[in-house]
Amino acid sequence: MNSNPISRIAPRYWGYLALLLWGAITLILLRQDSYNLDEGAAKSLLLVWSVADQVASSAVHFSAPDLRILLYAPAGFLWTGSVFSAKIFTVFLLALAAWLFYSWKQHNADTESALVATGLLVISPLTLTQIDALSPGICLLLAFALGAWLNKAYRAAPFPFGGWYFAQLFICVLSVSLHPAGLAYPLALLWSWYKEPLDHKQQKYFFIGVSFVVLATLLIRMGWNDLDWLQNPVNNLATIALGPALSNEITVTRGIAGTVLILVLATVIFKQFRNLWSDFTGRTLLIGLVLGTATSDPAWAMIALSIILYYGFPLLLSPQQSPTGGLVRQRGVALFLIIILSTLFMRADKAHYEIRQVGILSEQDQLIRTLSEEAESARKATEETGGSTTLTQLRVASQWPSRTMIACRCDTFPLPPAAKDPQAQLAMMRSITHLLFDPRQPENILLARNLAALGGDVAETVELQPEGVLLHFKNTSTASSGK
Repeated sequence: MNSNPISRIAPRYWGYLALLLWGAITLILLRQDSYNLDEGAAKSLLLVWSVADQVASSAVHFSAPDLRILLYAPAGFLWTGSVFSAKIFTVFLLALAAWLFYSWKQHNADTESALVATGLLVISPLTLTQIDALSPGICLLLAFALGAWLNKAYRAAPFPFGGWYFAQLFICVLSVSLHPAGLAYPLALLWSWYKEPLDHKQQKYFFIGVSFVVLATLLIRMGWNDLDWLQNPVNNLATIALGPALSNEITVTRGIAGTVLILVLATVIFKQFRNLWSDFTGRTLLIGLVLGTATSDPAWAMIALSIILYYGFPLLLSPQQSPTGGLVRQRGVALFLIIILSTLFMRADKAHYEIRQVGILSEQDQLIRTLSEEAESARKATEETGGSTTLTQLRVASQWPSRTMIACRCDTFPLPPAAKDPQAQLAMMRSITHLLFDPRQPENILLARNLAALGGDVAETVELQPEGVLLHFKNTSTASSGK
């Protein structure tokens, strides 16, 4: 009998301890300020805080939120106004997704592949970036993994209109509301019931139920207005190994890394296509990868990373023809890749932490910080005058209204539509003190022309960045005048 108490601990408890340690380290690496947030996540947080504090907010005018508003509700009600609490909750969501992916791969392949893939997934700089920005990639992976588990649970004990049935419909709504790639789960679910129905009646229930909730979600959301479409896939795939870039310029290193990862992804899909399509989780990831190319954003890159890890390493760790030759001969390539990837991932994670310590921001967040500093100065001036209302109150129109409102804590509204002429544009913005937008985007060209025609006597440039501009309107009537 072994007297060592440590050896009696079940392996799964060591896994839980490793996830707990990873979560603690991840929280140290995250930003604790209000910058570098995803616009959709910021909108959901604002609405949750508004309900929790029972305070009216202009965030209700920012279009319909996605279902992250329900996921962030516990953190929003318990710690209202805290962005970091939402990040802590997102770490727990990723830990749950990692555990589900590990259990799935352990059952479908082997423990070795599941352990390696899950370990690299949670330490990837792309994963760290998704948590820090509260981006939809984490919630997408959780929806895919949880949806696959629910599908298996329902088929094991089918009960029409039971809890598992409506839970799958909820996952459909959640995934579709997040991202175009989220359509992959309802499509994979419908395909599985088309090819492998338990009976005709339950097949009809799923066809009707899934189709209804997906169409209703698309109509309510009116698309995905918070996403940037047709991003550079090379740049976002390079984030997997090198971390995020602070500008849209692609360096030679990022170009090489992104191109290599595209080739690796294509190779894995080519070699594992049959296994991908025959498995419910793999089919969901593959459909999500195809649909997500409409944005090719970091959330899409998370799906690509999952396919590379969970279907690429089984190719390297498959049983060899000859069992002799030692560890290096049997697992040499895989071991070399694990060391290289782990080193790259941890160096990028360290760089992420150092960037946070120095206070470097993206170009869009630099503009928001400038506005936030001006808003803070205005608040201090108001306090010094005893709360006088004669001082100008900031009212901002922003292309990123939710992120701007959280950072500057001032009245913020979406960008106004382009008017037919500059004077009509000025009349439309009579109560706006600041305007924050990217004039080079196609949808903003007419608005930029109207503002340029007004001249410097009406609007002055506070700060100009390659990804946006901050304008200040002179002699503006504010909300204090009743407008």
